[in-house]
Amino acid sequence: MNRSRRNCVKILVFSSITLLLVPDTWALDLSRKKKSTERKLYITVTKKDRCPVCGMFVHPYQKWITQIQFKDGSHHSFDGMKCMCRFYIDPGKYDATKKKQDIKLVLVRDYYTLKFIRHDTAFYVVGSDVFGPMGHELIPFDSEKEMPALF
Repeated sequence: MNRSRRNCVKILVFSSITLLLVPDTWALDLSRKKKSTERKLYITVTKKDRCPVCGMFVHPYQKWITQIQFKDGSHHSFDGMKCMCRFYIDPGKYDATKKKQDIKLVLVRDYYTLKFIRHDTAFYVVGSDVFGPMGHELIPFDSEKEMPALF
């Protein structure tokens, strides 16, 4: 009986010392890391970037920024959906070096989360009472569930 008690004490002491000396062995890693497959879709907007359609500075309107990225690596940032749509319909009117076939990716910003999402997967509200930098705007949402019925 005494012997089994000693063995239990030895095991407890050994386990305690092991936990104290090597704390990471039993700890859970709760830090959040980006998935390696997750990549940044948007190109950072500088304070000097201007909308090619209306000429307004884009940086002050972070909630409304949209982007068109081209196959050659260049991009245009816009201060709202309406300007981006105008450019998308006729890129040559606003930039003689770009054609519609050159467009690689079009990004819009989700109204609630402010995350950049692809335009072809977004849901849009038209005719809302929400004003953007250029007046009434098309409001993009990541999913149909997020769209409020109030609009």
